[in-house]
Amino acid sequence: MSWSASVELWFLGQGYHDHLEKGVDVVPNDKRAEWEKLDFQLCVVLWQSVEPDVLEILRSFKTCCSFWKKAQEIFSNDIQSLFDATQKVAALKQTSHDMIAHVGKARATVEELKRFLAAKSLEEVNRKLNKFYMVLILRSLHSDFDHVRDQILAGDQVPSLDSLITRLLRVP
Repeated sequence: MSWSASVELWFLGQGYHDHLEKGVDVVPNDKRAEWEKLDFQLCVVLWQSVEPDVLEILRSFKTCCSFWKKAQEIFSNDIQSLFDATQKVAALKQTSHDMIAHVGKARATVEELKRFLAAKSLEEVNRKLNKFYMVLILRSLHSDFDHVRDQILAGDQVPSLDSLITRLLRVP
């Protein structure tokens, strides 16, 4: 499980998920002081959940919401994660006669992949499918082009499917 999924699950389990997504500005005035106090305490939990080197980047964020958004920018290379989840599904193979263990692993692998494809609107579904198609194309590249794939997966900007194809056509 990824760092962000673990943190999000902990916040959900504690009933504080709204602190990750909402700022104090949406809290009614009569509850603002209580919200801020709890938010500062939860922010300390977030600070303790990251490595010291990363904490230096995130320490200036004093609310859960601002910390969470910045941490997601750092940790959530969703293309790399989608690539890894797709790789797990494609590599899934039963290695023994233990059907229960295999089905359990298969189910967990599929659920991880489904997390990247869930969407609320048709536009978002299409955007996520384009990323998925891009990952499938990257997976299909010959091993001589691993450096190209790695550059794309590690990039700050996620290219569109069309720009990926254009970029691949330019590779000597």
